[in-house]
Amino acid sequence: MQLTFQTLWQKIKQPFRQGLGRNEIAKAIIVSLLVTVLPIFGVTTIILTFLAVKFKLNLPIMVAVSYIATPLQFIFFMPFIHVGEAIFNTKHTLLTVIEIKNAFESSFFHTIKQLIFELVCGVSGWLLLALPIALVSILLINKINYSKNETI
Repeated sequence: MQLTFQTLWQKIKQPFRQGLGRNEIAKAIIVSLLVTVLPIFGVTTIILTFLAVKFKLNLPIMVAVSYIATPLQFIFFMPFIHVGEAIFNTKHTLLTVIEIKNAFESSFFHTIKQLIFELVCGVSGWLLLALPIALVSILLINKINYSKNETI
């Protein structure tokens, strides 16, 4: 019984101990900021957990940065939607809560369809703006780390 508890405890502690180097911490911060500004509310912690385990990043740092940076999700929500609308060459349909409420009163399923399209526009804007910035940042961190290791 002690051996299985000990093994289980080690597996639980592993994500908290991994990724403590400077390079890994920087990557964890960049990835958590990238996921935090994703214009879909309520999924960031799940995505962060998956990415931390998959890429051996430090989960507590990622979650802490995500919680601190959550206001960025609200700040960038509408700009990402507007960029996505520019990508799809369409106009914004539901701007205010009153418009959404009125739309729900007239047609529930049509309103859901419109709101899903707004989220698609937001994710498209996020993919066009935030994802390349994060990837370039990670590549720069890798290059800087590689240059430091080469000169030593």
